[in-house]
Parts: sequence; C-alpha cells; structure tokens
Amino acid sequence: MVRKNAINKYKLPVPKDLLQRIDRTSSPAHLGKLRNAIDFIVDNETPVLAADDGIIIFVNDSSNIGGANPVYWGHTNFIVIMHSNGEYSRYDHLSYNSSKVKVGQHVIAGEEIAKVGMTGYTYLPHLHFQVFVVIGINMWTDFKTLKV
Repeated sequence: MVRKNAINKYKLPVPKDLLQRIDRTSSPAHLGKLRNAIDFIVDNETPVLAADDGIIIFVNDSSNIGGANPVYWGHTNFIVIMHSNGEYSRYDHLSYNSSKVKVGQHVIAGEEIAKVGMTGYTYLPHLHFQVFVVIGINMWTDFKTLKV
C-alpha cells in the first residue's frame, strides 16, 4: 500500500522570515508524479534547510545554467535526503557550488544544506521541494510524491 500523505510533519526548508510565499499550483511541471511538490518563493542565495533529520544520498551542485525554458530541465542542482521513516525529501534549483553537505553525511532538521539558485527549468528564484517514496527499482523514475 502506498501512502497518500507524508508520515512526518516536515519543517520549512527555508527560513520563515525570508519566505515570500508558498506556491503549490502555478508551476506547469507540478503534474503527474510531481503534483504534491511545493515551491517556496524566496530570493537567490536564501539558505536551504533540511526539513527533517536524515542521510544525504545525492548531491548535484555542478550546474550554473537555468531559465524559463524547458531545455534547462536536466540542469537543476539538487540534494536528496533519506529519512528514517522510508520517505525522501528533495530540494531543487540550488545555487551553483553551494552545497554544504556530502553523500553519506547525517543532517538534522533545520541544518543549512545549500543556497537557492536559478539552475534548471525555473522562472523565478525559488526552492522546489518534494517528499516522496520509491515505488519501483529506479528512484529517479519510480516514485510518488506525498502531500506534506
């Protein structure tokens, strides 16, 4: 049975005082598997915070390109954290070379892991955030986002 909602109550992945707004509906990319993703609208270089304790399982911060064209889809910088409840959190559109973590590192909720950037397919500075579970053998394609 696949969960419809996240088990944990995750913390905000950006500082509350820097958050301009939360957007769950305007991105054309938030369909299908990404329908439960959330965009946190913030300025460039806003700290990105771990939303829960976990282990870093993926870090990419080598891209320095992005924009409002789908050609940039594969150029997003992102981090994935594995949580003890079997869920994962993913943080996209990170600034070039801003990661403060490495694969295998344990992080605690609220710890800064990177900075927001304009990498990948993005129309304005924001953090794309999703909580997901893996439902097949390939975590990059066989996943389901959960409501947080």
